[in-house]
Amino acid sequence: MLIPRKMKKVRIYSVKQNEEAILSALHDLGIFQVEPVSLSSDLISSLPQTESYAKLSELSRKVRDLEMSLYPNETDEKRLFKDVKELVSAAENIDIYERVKSLKEKEGVLLSSLKFLNERVSALDMISFYDGDLSYLNGENISSFIIKKEEGIAEKLRTLGETILLQGQSYVIAAVQKNALSKFGELAKDEKLEVVPVPIYSGKVKENLAAEELERNGKLKELNQVKEELEEISRDYFANVAAIREQLDIEMKKIDVTSKLSGTNSAIILEGWVPAEEYGMMNEALSNVTGGQIVSEEVETDEIPPTSLKNYRGTKLFEFFIRFYSLPQSVDIDPTLIFALVFPIFFGFMIGDVGYGVTILLISIWLIRRVNHPPKKSRIPKFLSRFVMTMMKPRSLRVLAKAMLPGAIIAIALGILFDDYFGFSLPYPHFALISSFGIKKLLLLSGYVGVAMVSLGLLFGFVINYVHGHRKEAIGKVGWLMVAYGIVILGLEVIRNSTSGLNPVITKIDFLAYPLLFAGLGVVVYAEKAQALIEVTTIISHILSYTRLVGILLSSAILALVFDDIFLSTLHHSILFLIFGFVILIIGQMLNLVIAIFEPGIQGARLIYVEFFSKFYKGNGREFRPFSSPRNYTIRQFSLEPLVQKGKK
Repeated sequence: MLIPRKMKKVRIYSVKQNEEAILSALHDLGIFQVEPVSLSSDLISSLPQTESYAKLSELSRKVRDLEMSLYPNETDEKRLFKDVKELVSAAENIDIYERVKSLKEKEGVLLSSLKFLNERVSALDMISFYDGDLSYLNGENISSFIIKKEEGIAEKLRTLGETILLQGQSYVIAAVQKNALSKFGELAKDEKLEVVPVPIYSGKVKENLAAEELERNGKLKELNQVKEELEEISRDYFANVAAIREQLDIEMKKIDVTSKLSGTNSAIILEGWVPAEEYGMMNEALSNVTGGQIVSEEVETDEIPPTSLKNYRGTKLFEFFIRFYSLPQSVDIDPTLIFALVFPIFFGFMIGDVGYGVTILLISIWLIRRVNHPPKKSRIPKFLSRFVMTMMKPRSLRVLAKAMLPGAIIAIALGILFDDYFGFSLPYPHFALISSFGIKKLLLLSGYVGVAMVSLGLLFGFVINYVHGHRKEAIGKVGWLMVAYGIVILGLEVIRNSTSGLNPVITKIDFLAYPLLFAGLGVVVYAEKAQALIEVTTIISHILSYTRLVGILLSSAILALVFDDIFLSTLHHSILFLIFGFVILIIGQMLNLVIAIFEPGIQGARLIYVEFFSKFYKGNGREFRPFSSPRNYTIRQFSLEPLVQKGKK
């Protein structure tokens, strides 16, 4: 919380025969990011690729293809492979390669045949109105096409000449002479017609349709038999095949990692990053698997470590927004907790309406449920779902929906305080939002929020610079803090007594503000040179920028009130006016709801990203990526859990 996990760069030495055990243990522990060895010497060199690479690569491809040919059959059973030899033996002893390959080839042929038959049956269905012999429709001098019947199409086809039209209820058969085919093609292109060639048959439509359907049913029966056989094989073999494929992928990943290792004919050297609190347990685990034949040491380096954020479950969700902006460096402050606390408050405050808050709450719950349990058939228009999916993935949608939940609850609570229900009011004592008193108090509150956020940002900047030995930069942050408070005190005094001006002898508070302001400017000049003074207006604008919280709240409330008044004014008129007013009310409230979702979200994040982060945040961190893989079908050989339990005792 507030600080990323402290990382250590370590170097590990061991004998060559322990390479497999060490890599397996590090992979299953999932706490070590392997880096190229920085140690240079004439005695050590990069390790050569193992001879098993080609064999494992081929087996991996073969087993993966087999797994993709089977139907997923989820199971709780997991398999443990003790070593590579056992894994290779299991992969080679799978006895269904040829059987499944034959079934998939047969399935492909049947699917291709069925596609062809379906097209022919569909074409025959379209021309079921035709009673003549089908052989008349295609020949040496004529070709026939099926066109959907639309207004004016028949007349345009007749203009081609050398074309005979046979019209049904929904479709038209156009029998076109060979020498007119080019004109027909141009017309079809210009009119954007969907043209289906009439299949070449002899005899009546009904007879051919019956024969094709009989053949199609036979192919479908064969296909179902193939699928049933594949399903039976999948029930018996899928879990085992998936486990072998997963372990092969892990072994291939281990081989890829060896390219970063160095050593000699009898020794290996690994180097990488590990969380400081897990360094001791990692050493103990590696010592256990190697029989104590291991030495590890910390590596002194000026390199900035990779970043591993450490947040609790409730705030971890908001890491998405921090990563979207930029991942913090491991030596930075992690602002996820601040974002998790402040963003929902800003979001809910700028909405401040029970109706919109409840609606956003319900939409968020629906989105989360829909992403977690997608329906087989969606009723949402395809163009809308495609548009949303082009902007963000389902996982991002779920994160945004979860992030809006606390904000929506705050909006409901404030809406009750402000007595706002889609702009309508209920008769109970409340805080008058749209009033001189209410606006003044809220603007003052937003100013205090601005001061608090800017102060916290500068304080974080001071801490970061001081800890890293940047003394002048740290002093500069103190100077800006003094300038900010000097300006704020003067501003509050002007608001309190606008007739007093800025004469320092009038009040004691003014007498304090001027020295604070000018001393702060002096500190800034000392730490950051005179050109830094141009940033004075930036500090002021960043504090005042938080008044947009009130601006967006008021604009939403006033807009809702306008639509409500239009509707209420139609209640005393005719039914036509009433319907018109109701339509305006619904459209207006929907428009305001869209604004209430997007504008507070964008502006709330912006106030944190720009006005707050700019005081201390550097970003551009490198994410900690430990050597590890997810295990869905296999069992880890090594775990930190026994060591953790041992440590607790």
